[in-house]
Order: sequence, then structure tokens, then C-alpha cells
Amino acid sequence: MVLLSLRSASARAALVLSLASAALGCATSHTTRSLADGVTVHTFRRDYTNAHVVSNGRDFFMVDSGLEANAPALEQDLRASGFDPSRLRAIVLSHGHADHAGGAAYFRRRFGTRVIAGRGDEAMLRSGHNERLCPTNDDARARFASDQAATFTPIVPDVTVDAERSLLDVTGIPARVLPLPGHTEGSLVVTVGDGVFVGDLLRGDAIWPTAEVHFYMCDLEDNRRDVQTVLDQVAPRAAQWFPGHFGPLSRDAVRARFSRTR
Repeated sequence: MVLLSLRSASARAALVLSLASAALGCATSHTTRSLADGVTVHTFRRDYTNAHVVSNGRDFFMVDSGLEANAPALEQDLRASGFDPSRLRAIVLSHGHADHAGGAAYFRRRFGTRVIAGRGDEAMLRSGHNERLCPTNDDARARFASDQAATFTPIVPDVTVDAERSLLDVTGIPARVLPLPGHTEGSLVVTVGDGVFVGDLLRGDAIWPTAEVHFYMCDLEDNRRDVQTVLDQVAPRAAQWFPGHFGPLSRDAVRARFSRTR
């Protein structure tokens, strides 16, 4: 889940620009980053939620699918960037909240896209309802009721993940996925090349290239440990971090922010 702080003039201006883009039916943003081993990441952001397309020039898969209401627009974003949605190998859901998993049923229905999710979020995905959210600041508390009540079309994953595994057989790209319970019980982390996709383990800032604690997190100390685990063990070579909201982030930005909580 995501919110935008409106405490600064620049943040308010960013919101106005985003709403104007949404009204015109345009993607809020589309950025590309190159990873090691010839992999490119296209990030499409709508309503401040990222959908990351990971491509090696032949095969491609997507990390997260955004809100269900934005799925048709995301399909058009893919087409406009040269991606045929019918060739999308899989969608990996970083977790089962509505703003990340909501579009998955649309792509499954239209294109038969395989959906990969953490076993710990299987019940939430089957229900189409967000499980318990824990606000971490005033902005989150202001939106808590609507975010907690968000729903989406239920979906049963084609592949459930309960241990680290390769995604090469499913996606055609030498990526790996592993469970990292915290934000939700079924949260996943995906590594490929020198990049790591971390869902809502943390977030970027709407304006600055800094890492921040996510707006919803039930155990902040456990979250700090999880970030350190990814830094030190899961993806020690990952120079680029791709969160579910804003970003991407440098490894140094993540370390700088989360070392302050020690």
C-alpha cells in the first residue's frame, strides 16, 4: 500500500502532476534501468505503484501487477513499449496486497499469464481482501480505512513459493525468488543480475532518491533485520534496488537509511 505525504509544496505539486497524467490516461512514469548480464528493467508507475518488466531481449516477466483498475492501462503501457502482453512469461507477486496483486487476474484472464506468489499469501490472494495493515505514520493512519478495505478479483497462483528457487524454467531469465516474510507472510524477493526486487520491504521517496520505511509495517525491528539480511546475504552484489513504490534505489541509499535504525 502507498501514500503521498503532502507536507511540502513539491510533494503537492507532484500529486497534481500525477493526477493530471492519470486523467489523460497516461502512465505516471516509465523508466528503464540496465542490469548485468544483458537484462533491462522497465518500470511502469501508476498511482505510485510500480510494475517492473524484466527483459533479456527475448523473454520477459513482470514483478507485480498494480491495482486492478489500472490493469487495462498497464497492458497499453506494455504495448507502447514494444512488449506483447501475450508473450509475458509470468507475473511474480512480491506480495498479495491489492495494489500489487490486483491486476494479476486481468492478465491471467486475457493472456493466460502464469502467476507466481508466496505460499504465505495464498489465502489472501484467494480471498481478494487485504489482510491486517499496520500504519507507521500519520499519513498511513489517515488512509488506513480505505487501504484496509481494498479488494480485488481473487486469484489462485499457478506457482507458490515456500523456499528459494530459480525462475529460469518459468521465465527464461536466470532470476531467483525467495520468501522473506515481514510486510506479509508471503512476501517475496527476486534477484537478477545486479538488481533486487523487494516489493514493500521498504519504499522510495516521492521526490528524493532516498530509501524509507514503508507506510505499513507491523514489526519495524524485524523489518530492519530483513533489510540487513537482503543487504548482507540475499543480494550482497545488488547495486540497484527496485521497491514497489517509487525508486529505484541505490544500495548505498538503502544502507544509509536503515543503518540509522540500529
